[in-house]
Amino acid sequence: MTTYNNATGRHDAPLDPELPNRLGLLEALGLSELRPMQELDELATRFAKDASALTGGQELTGIVNIITRVQFFAGLSTPRAARGHSTGQAGAPDTQRTMSRTEGWCVFTLDRRKAFPLNNVLDYPRSAGNGAMHKLGVKTYLGAPMIHQPTGIILGATCVIGRQETQWDREAVDLSKNYAQEAVALLVEHAPRKRTLI
Repeated sequence: MTTYNNATGRHDAPLDPELPNRLGLLEALGLSELRPMQELDELATRFAKDASALTGGQELTGIVNIITRVQFFAGLSTPRAARGHSTGQAGAPDTQRTMSRTEGWCVFTLDRRKAFPLNNVLDYPRSAGNGAMHKLGVKTYLGAPMIHQPTGIILGATCVIGRQETQWDREAVDLSKNYAQEAVALLVEHAPRKRTLI
C-alpha cells in the first residue's frame, strides 16, 4: 500500500514484500548481477515500435525493468533515428540504466500485479513529485508485470513511456502483457546459470 509522505510531499513507493523471493529467484537464474542484454534491448525496441503503431506513430521508449532495491533497465529501446545502426547500448554504463524505486510507475505495476495503462500520468494522484515525469517529460505510461510462471514471482515490468497523452485500448494492454511474458522467457533462456527452483 502506498502512503503519502508529509516530509517529502510525495507518495512513497509501495512496500515490496516479495523482494526477498525476487532476489532469490534472480540469484537462482544467475542474474543477481544485472547487466544489459542485447536480446532485451531488441525486445524493448520492438515493443516501442508496435505500441507506437497503435498510437498513430507517437515516439515511445520501451523498457524491460528488473526491480530489486533499485530499478534496472536490462532492456532499453533504441531511439527511432538510431535504429538499424550500432549504438553500443548494451555496453552502456549501468548508471544510465538505473532509477530509484521512488520514481516512475513500474513499482506500481509490480504492486498491482497486472497491466497498468496511464493515458495521462497526471491523472494518477501518486504521480505528484514523480521524477520521471519531470526529468524525462513523461506524459503517458503502459506497463505489465513480468511474472515468472513456475514460481509466480514478479521480476519487474515491461513498459513504454511517451511524451503525449495516449488512449491505451485493450489491444495495447494485451500487447504489453505479451511482451512481458516474452521478456521473462528471454531472461530465463539467456540466464548465465540455473539452479533448481523451489
